[in-house]
Amino acid sequence: MSNNNYLLTFHMTWSYGACLQAFATLEALKNVGCKAEILNFINPYERKGNETPFQLIKDGDFKAGLIAAAKNIIFQRAKLHARAFKKFHSRLPRTERVYTSCAQMADIEADALIVGSDQVWNPFITGGIEPAFFLQFGKATRRLSLASSLGSHIYNEIEQQEIREYLTKFDAISVREAHAVEQIAPLTEKPVFRCLDPTLLLDREYWRAFSQKPEGFKGNERYILVFNLASRTDKEMELWKRFSIDSGLPLWRLSNNTFKDKVFERLLLGMTPEEFVWLIDHAQYVITDSFHGTAFSVNMGKPFVAMEPIRGNRARIVDLFNLVGMDNRMLAESACELPSIDLDYSYAESALCEERSRCMAWIKGALND
Repeated sequence: MSNNNYLLTFHMTWSYGACLQAFATLEALKNVGCKAEILNFINPYERKGNETPFQLIKDGDFKAGLIAAAKNIIFQRAKLHARAFKKFHSRLPRTERVYTSCAQMADIEADALIVGSDQVWNPFITGGIEPAFFLQFGKATRRLSLASSLGSHIYNEIEQQEIREYLTKFDAISVREAHAVEQIAPLTEKPVFRCLDPTLLLDREYWRAFSQKPEGFKGNERYILVFNLASRTDKEMELWKRFSIDSGLPLWRLSNNTFKDKVFERLLLGMTPEEFVWLIDHAQYVITDSFHGTAFSVNMGKPFVAMEPIRGNRARIVDLFNLVGMDNRMLAESACELPSIDLDYSYAESALCEERSRCMAWIKGALND
């Protein structure tokens, strides 16, 4: 496999899942002999969540700029994000030039152009169908989709027509969820393969070697780790507190702002992606509404509960649960207690290992025709 290979993905966000999936995609490609670097494409719409107050005000959004500035001052958001992600971002191999459109990438030549994984095909995140994430630029021997996701989005007729045309250029297509297969398969004559999220393509031992103990930790701490992407209800937090009291384990929240709900005994602030993995691996129990929080809990064999995502994007979690036989770990709205701390992983580990082998074989075949 040549070394002239490029990956398009989300890679500069303040998100553990996005950072780790980008890193894992490169590692998975490397494991089948494909050395790639990230094509430093930034979708302007997706970037909005990472803009500085100055950038927002400069672009004319004074209200958003003032809100962002207040969060940075009161809750130290910018400082904590920098501590968590700046060094990790700098280590990801990517092109020096930054691109924001297909036109800017028209002259790129590659042996393989690869898009994935994450929600690169979700118009809600990219501000409409993003041609760049459908590889509509440059010259390439092969164009591949690797576990691309569209979240829970359902394409309308106009979006379907646009995507149908874009997919004609692809040599191999894989998506991350069964829902994505249902959406994409009718739009192309090519087979659509369902592939694991790249973080799950790397096994537990790999991630343990990757992980790093946070400063000040001994390694024998006992805690319940809470990693939620959105504010949760008082009822849910009451369940967490009751579970904490019954189990004798304190509630520690992983967060990148200093706001602290009263149920938490400790905030884990500014943790790096390496520390994020370590904290999940060493938790006695994980409570999360994040797909990657769930995925790493499963991959590391930890007892956990997944809450319904606030933004309604449950397809990715449901699909993972169907694979590993853990649909009872999704917390129902009517639940009066959290699932047990006891969790048998024998079936899940076997299913995940088998699926990992199947997906890596597909990736190798897709790259080598």
